[in-house]
Amino acid sequence: MQNALPDDYLFRLLDSEERDGLFVSHVEPTPFTGGPWNKAHQHGGAVSALFARVLGRLDSPTPMRLTRLTLEMFRGVPLTPLRVEARVIRGGKRIQSSEATIFDGETPVARATALRVRQANGLAELVVAGSIDPDITPPPEVIPAFEARPGFEIPGYIYACEIIPNPDLVAGEHSTFWAKLRCRVFSGEEPTGIERLAAVVDFASGAGNAMDYTRFSSINPDLTVHILTEPRSDWIAIRGRTLRAIDGIGMSHATIHDLRGPIAEASASLLLGER
Repeated sequence: MQNALPDDYLFRLLDSEERDGLFVSHVEPTPFTGGPWNKAHQHGGAVSALFARVLGRLDSPTPMRLTRLTLEMFRGVPLTPLRVEARVIRGGKRIQSSEATIFDGETPVARATALRVRQANGLAELVVAGSIDPDITPPPEVIPAFEARPGFEIPGYIYACEIIPNPDLVAGEHSTFWAKLRCRVFSGEEPTGIERLAAVVDFASGAGNAMDYTRFSSINPDLTVHILTEPRSDWIAIRGRTLRAIDGIGMSHATIHDLRGPIAEASASLLLGER
């Protein structure tokens, strides 16, 4: 499989309509959405990007942007045509809450909730933006080829992204890697900065999560992202760590940077198991 090009995409929009405040879309995933644990299922990054696109573009009475996105994957999201239903739960001029569900036929396979907050001018004196973490080194000018772990096939979604992994990954310790989306989220449509962020932030579940992936699996059935600002660069740095408990449950937490400084935080629960 070849790396995605800028005009390639994760999903093709088949049709969309509004039904009394319920926004219904039918989408077809491409092979670039493929995940690592089952060839028939999508990568969580593709699902996250889909939710960010649908929820981030709902109608609002004033300019708003996503400040939080939380998603839960009830089961594997298949690489087959899907229906997405989205609606505003509470609308307002300052705060909007919304939700979306992905259906495989009549079966819900994933759900997301989102918070959007109005955007205001004239508050520059309150800005505390933060600077780039000194432990985060910039991405190299020459991007090394992604190497699959022994016995572990590269999933389709990796071809949709550019990834610079941390070669010194140690379980339980902080690690940093850079990633960016190569292609569009929807066909014929430029992705927003937050959609590009959502597309790679699912990788936070791998921060400091070194293990023998030929023997074990680590699946994040949820993901929550709090967003400070839209990315100001295509490259996104994920710095975090993963802790694992004796009963097969883990958690990951990461701070997300662009080339100028921190832009978001992400956390995920982990389902650990034997392959």
